This record gives sequence, structure tokens and C-alpha cells, in this order.
Amino acid sequence: MSSLHHVRSRRSRETSPLDSNVSRKATPLPKSQLAAIYAIKILVPIATTQIFPYLNVMVERIKHSDGPFNAYYSGMIASSFPIARLITIYPWARLSDSIGRKPVILVGTSGIAITSVMFGLSQTFTGVLLTRFLTGIFCGTIGAIHSVVGELSDSTNQSTAFPLYDICSALGFVIGPFIGGTFANPATEFPKWFDNTFFVDYPYFLPCLVTAVLAIIVSTLAFFVLDETLPIKRKSKQVSPSDSVESLLPSPAQDPKPKPLTIPQLLAIPSVRNICLSSISLDFIATCFNFGFVLVAYSSPTIGGLGLNPTQIGQTISIMGAISILLKLCMPYLLRRYDNVKLYSTLLCIWPFVFVSLGLLEALGRHDSIQGVDPGDARGMTGWMKISVGLILLGSRVGCLAFSIVMILIKESSPNPASLGATNGLAEFGQAISSALGPAIVSSLFALSMTHHVFGGHMWIVVITGVAIAVNWFPGRLRPVDRGEP
Repeated sequence: MSSLHHVRSRRSRETSPLDSNVSRKATPLPKSQLAAIYAIKILVPIATTQIFPYLNVMVERIKHSDGPFNAYYSGMIASSFPIARLITIYPWARLSDSIGRKPVILVGTSGIAITSVMFGLSQTFTGVLLTRFLTGIFCGTIGAIHSVVGELSDSTNQSTAFPLYDICSALGFVIGPFIGGTFANPATEFPKWFDNTFFVDYPYFLPCLVTAVLAIIVSTLAFFVLDETLPIKRKSKQVSPSDSVESLLPSPAQDPKPKPLTIPQLLAIPSVRNICLSSISLDFIATCFNFGFVLVAYSSPTIGGLGLNPTQIGQTISIMGAISILLKLCMPYLLRRYDNVKLYSTLLCIWPFVFVSLGLLEALGRHDSIQGVDPGDARGMTGWMKISVGLILLGSRVGCLAFSIVMILIKESSPNPASLGATNGLAEFGQAISSALGPAIVSSLFALSMTHHVFGGHMWIVVITGVAIAVNWFPGRLRPVDRGEP
């Protein structure tokens, strides 16, 4: 009889309203905390991309160079940023595992404000290179930012938290180029307000100032709103066990404090090692596209480019970001419906077609140039050219949806909460390598292709397409991740 009573009691507990709610309903997300971290996430791509529309013109101005060789100097500046992130991203992440996420994040946002102003005031190639490097150092706190999202979400709501987080990145990708393309050279663009000696001498200060002001606003928001999420630094009044069954922020009183793992220990875990390699590959091909497309857009139509000016380039990149935002609104549905790894593999398959299409765009540019059409003139751009650009941008943004899945896989591969920052930092470290190599490799291959007409000027497309095909090998090495869904 006692055994029967025990079984009935156990069944009663298993079907209690509390357990049913936990298994069927998503845990409510902390809206104010996520709003603060999302604002910080928007700032980082703004600081990254606001220079893209005017970078080539800026390099021409300070180096007095043009043509394919200008790509070398632009590539050096573009690569200095991810190189700085490469050096600092893992130390920032490990530091956040020790002193907390919030202090590291605040240092990063404050540093972005200062270095953005310094970049706008730089008048030499060395100064531009150095200040861009410094900005990369303070953007290296992205591993700590990722960790906050992971610690504020659990398996029931991460399919919403991470895609929204990724949408913020896309939003920054829209705002950054818009700022750079709109406010660069204000003495010429807005003579009524900015036709003075200062803005003539410093034509790129205004977009940097706008970025700095945004960084100050975000820093203030983070200081007053964002709470510390590192488990060992949280206050003891954090949510009790009865309030959250699946919280990723377990109270120190409940569990022994796990120790952060070292790099060799993390890499010894197959799931961590494989997702890091895959995220590195994804970041490399995405970086190659973003920088390669800017080179094609800026280059003369006679060599297969579009001949767009900085304002047009900024608008085009902003369109890419807008497309990305719309597409990423579908990610919560897709993540709940399809297996993470299979969906990730499908999205990676798109990239080879994107680069092949970019090569066809170059061919169309040369054809239009021969026919006397200036692609840089929107009224003169042929219908096929407009359609090609639109499809290429759409395809690239669909391929970038894989980043939402990567963040979830990285979070779920972390061996313990104390190593979440280090795991994110390790993955971001690898991605920083790709971001550092991507612009330098693409710009060098682009210049080599154009100056020596290798493969008809398409050698860089052939090489990167080959890499994009090879990247599709990695998803097969990933283990399917249990998302903890009922």
C-alpha cells in the first residue's frame, strides 16, 4: 500500500501545475536587462561599420593613392580593428569571468566613445591606423556581452532572446553605414550648417562624433540599468529555486562554485572545439563578403565595379542591414521548428552561390561600362544590375542568419556557467582572427586580380568561393544540441 501511495504521490508531483507550466511555457525574459544589453550590442557594429562608406575616400585623401593599390591601405585599416579584437577578446572574456560582466562592458563602451573622437581627428595614415586599432580593443568586450544574454535566458526562451540579440547587430549594421554615409564631409553635404574651416579640415569628424555620443548614451544606460549577471557576483537576493526551475543563473548557495576552464581544457571538449571552428569559418566568409562587396561597389566600372560614391555605399550597406532585420524576425519560429544543426548547415550552403553571383555582378559592371552606362548613376543602372545587386544582398543576409544559431550552439556547448565567458571569448577570439584576415586577404586578392587580370579579374571570387564550399564540411562535425524542449 505504501508503494502504491508513493507512486501516486510521484505522479501527482510530475503532473502538478508548476511542472506543467515549466515544461510548456517559456520563462519570462527580463525586459529591462535585455533592453540595456541589446543597446550595447547595437553600439558595437555601429562603431565597426560607420567608417565603411568613407574609408576608401579617406585613404585616398591621406595617402594620395587611387586604383587597386588603394585597396591595400584600406585593407590595412580595416584589418587593424579585428586584429585588436583578436588580441584582447579572450582576456576581456576571462576578466569578465572574474570581476563581472558589467565592469568590462562599461570600460568597452566608454573606450568606444573616446577612440571614435580620436579617429575623426586623425590626419595621418598612422593616426588612422592606431585609433582604429584602439577602437578594436574596446570592441573586444563582445564575449562578455554575449555571456550576459546567455545568463539572462534559458532553454525555454533562448530561441527568442538570441535572435533578437542578433537583430540588434543587424540594426547596428544599418545605423553605422547610414551615419558614415550621411555625415561624412558635412562641409560639402550640409554647407548651411557645417561650411567652416574645422569641418573642411576634418571632413570625417562628424560621423565619429555621432558615434561617440551614442556610446556615451549607451554607457549611461548600462551603468544605471544593467545588473551584474555573473553567478559568483550576483547578490544573494537573486531569484530563489521556487521562482525558476531552469534558471541559468543558479544561486551560489545551491550549487558549488564551478571553476572556469583553461583554453586547453575547453578545446579538449569536442563540442566546444567543433563549434569554434565552425564559427570561425562562418565569420571569415561573411567578412570576406562584406568587405569585398564594398570594394566592388567603390571600384570603377571599367574593372567591374559599380562606381558608387560614399553616400550610395552607405545606403547600400544600410539596405543590407534592413534586409537582415526582416529576415531575422523569422528566426524564433525557425529555431523552434527545425533542428539547430540542420538549419545551420542549410544556411551555410547559400554562401557559395552568393560569391558566384558577385562574380557575375562584376561581369555585368564591365558590360555596362562598355555600353557607356554608369552604374554609379541610379538612373543609368540597368534593370539586370539592380536585380543582381538585390539578389546578392538578399542571399548574403540569408546566409548570415547562421550567426543566430552559432550563438546558441556556443552557449549550449559551455561546460559550466563559470566558463561561459571563456567559451564565448574563445569563439569570438577565433572569429576575430577571421575578421582580421578577411579584409586583408580580400583586398590583396582583389588588387592582384585587377592588376594582373588573373581569371579575368575574378581570381578573388574563385578563391573565396572555394573557401565557402569547404566551410560546409563543418556542420557534419557538430553534434545535435538538445534544446530542452518538451
